[in-house]
Amino acid sequence: YTHNWPYDPDAGNTPTSAVVIWTFIGSLALILGLGAVLYYHGKLDKLEDAAFTANARPFMTSADVATYTPHALQRKTYKFFVVAILLFGVQVLSGILTVHDFVGFVHFFGIDLSQTLPITITRSWHIQLSVLWISACWIGGSLFVMPMIATRAITSQHLRVQVLFWITVLMVAGMMVGVFMGPHGLLGTMWYWLGHQGWEFVELGKVWQILLAIVLILWAFTLYKGLRPVISLKQPWALPNWMVYATTSIVILLMSGFVAQPTTNFVIADFWRWCVIHMWAEAFFEVFTTVLIGYFMVLMGLVSVKATLRVVYLATLLFLGSGLLGISHNFYWIAKP
Repeated sequence: YTHNWPYDPDAGNTPTSAVVIWTFIGSLALILGLGAVLYYHGKLDKLEDAAFTANARPFMTSADVATYTPHALQRKTYKFFVVAILLFGVQVLSGILTVHDFVGFVHFFGIDLSQTLPITITRSWHIQLSVLWISACWIGGSLFVMPMIATRAITSQHLRVQVLFWITVLMVAGMMVGVFMGPHGLLGTMWYWLGHQGWEFVELGKVWQILLAIVLILWAFTLYKGLRPVISLKQPWALPNWMVYATTSIVILLMSGFVAQPTTNFVIADFWRWCVIHMWAEAFFEVFTTVLIGYFMVLMGLVSVKATLRVVYLATLLFLGSGLLGISHNFYWIAKP
């Protein structure tokens, strides 16, 4: 069951045949995967330097930015970036407190902060906020660019953006309070639902995790509704379509974080917890990031659509391939080969 983990020859814990076989298969799959990516990349027509800007839009200069009149929907996204800045500041502060706790320096001006803010709380804030402030930026950024892609204004989109923002605020505030109260034992039997689940990267209480899922579902739906006029052109691999594919995948992969329950076998629970990190955050979120940044660069006239799509294709292969395989390096901790 444990494949003789941890390795200890004196105790007779040496690699089993399954470990050797799957190590060989994994190494071979890595080489074959790299070969497939390089082969695909080599089959594509080589883009000369000039091709990256051929047929690109005119450069967006500082004068263009100064005279740009934002869409009403774009102005509603500003608050996402304000919240992201605030969350980033709190994340940095909680990280500072965490590092000080690691080295045993917990007294500030004669006050022992480790009693009120032990490392369990500060580190959980630091990890959760690192995901949430980045998510706020990408949600705001994608909604900001949406009217520039599909110019048709939809009144219901304004309401959805407002609802999306306030649900996000409620979720973040609830997570912050719950992660503080849970480890202090202030929530009683509700610790799992409102407090701290106890899993790294999935610390937030189950209620706040459900709210996070609602936020992402509403985000994906809002993007789809806003970009539907462009999607209806039936160009399946156009950049707007990639944005919808990526956000939908982000929602689906977040569901892996709901597998772990207090009574779930540790090996099963930890496997799905790592899926949250490597498939949700480090795979599909990175694909979305590439698509959105690429679209901003196209709108600014820095690159052509053709060059951007080329990068998106290659990045998707690398991110998804490495993200899915990347889960495996954590199997060491759950005694898997």
